[in-house]
Amino acid sequence: MTYFFAKAQQFTQCEIHPGPPHVLRVITPNGSEEIERYSSWVDVQYRWSELAEGLYRDGWVGPVGRDVRSKSDAR
Repeated sequence: MTYFFAKAQQFTQCEIHPGPPHVLRVITPNGSEEIERYSSWVDVQYRWSELAEGLYRDGWVGPVGRDVRSKSDAR
């Protein structure tokens, strides 16, 4: 599952990959990646909730289902 968060025309991409191990991957606007691995689906769901709440508090909007840049940048 892939989600995008937007803020000031920047995008953060969050991916959840089922496992085991279950993987939470975050790609920041500058392209850096953070990868977290979990043995339990419950743990990755808890961490996802924590991450999304932190993004909301920091002014990010989302999650949205896709990166809106993909169509406009392709032109």
